[in-house]
Amino acid sequence: MLRKDDIQMSHLLFPPQYGYSSTPLDKGVPSCTSEAVLQNRKNAWIQLAGHMGSFSPAGPHTIWKKRISKENYEMKAYQALMESPATRDIIPEFFCEVEHNGESTDFIEIEDLLYHFKDPNIMDIKMGKRTFLESEVRNPALRRDLFEKMVSVDCMAPTDEEKKQKAITKLRYMQFREEESSTSSLGFRIEAIRNSGESPTTSLKKVKTRNQVMNVISKFLERHPQSVHHILQRLKTIRVKFAESNFFKNHEIIGSSLLIIYDEMGHSGVWMIDFAKTIPVENGMILHHNLPWQLGNREDGFLCGLDNLIKIFSELIEGQKTIS
Repeated sequence: MLRKDDIQMSHLLFPPQYGYSSTPLDKGVPSCTSEAVLQNRKNAWIQLAGHMGSFSPAGPHTIWKKRISKENYEMKAYQALMESPATRDIIPEFFCEVEHNGESTDFIEIEDLLYHFKDPNIMDIKMGKRTFLESEVRNPALRRDLFEKMVSVDCMAPTDEEKKQKAITKLRYMQFREEESSTSSLGFRIEAIRNSGESPTTSLKKVKTRNQVMNVISKFLERHPQSVHHILQRLKTIRVKFAESNFFKNHEIIGSSLLIIYDEMGHSGVWMIDFAKTIPVENGMILHHNLPWQLGNREDGFLCGLDNLIKIFSELIEGQKTIS
């Protein structure tokens, strides 16, 4: 039986049988570890998404995640969520901060959720209708480089005015980018998939329509279709605990993912991961996570995405009943 009902994929898949210690900064490994074993461990690493080189195996069932901002919002989020009995089982277990070479904290050590599974199938789903911080788009300056990026993706996207200026704002570009996937319409996008025995697939940002999303999820579940029932229940549990949590009421959730994992042994699970941009809002502000975003209101649409995921998984179950 699993200690939690459900694993981190945004990132490094490391088979549990190699329970040795190492880090991106060459933390010492056991002296008995041979060059061959070290090479095997290196070859076993699979990074699906996220910042390259940000993860590393630590203990037999933990990983190190590198801090990407000086504010260390992720560590603070894990600490707060671990302190609440209501939310501690919807995230990987947080253990400690880790210092390297006596410097300030460089890493956090968290549970390696993949440790619980055998050759798992993994899906990383980036949540929310807004995947950028408000601070990233407040500058109204027109930028030619972003216009050129837009045109390289879709030459029909710019308005007549934008074509005349040959420049757009950062906000315009970020919203355009979100409209290219299901982020804008469904409140989530499928970031990466790894099926058992196969290489990861990350070219999914064009999966946009509801039917396309359903087809991808349905294909992902083919190895053990019965897992859909437990995954749906887990999504519903996360929905209830998220809505009841005071932490989420006063934090915007940007760039966070849901990690879905199952194996052919019948084990399955879902967790919230990635809290580097989970930022507290001003005193007195309450977020609903399902209201339309306007600059300044900090709404992120996380629950819009979660509700749509629940509907999609429910429909997949109804489809299974119809076939049977």
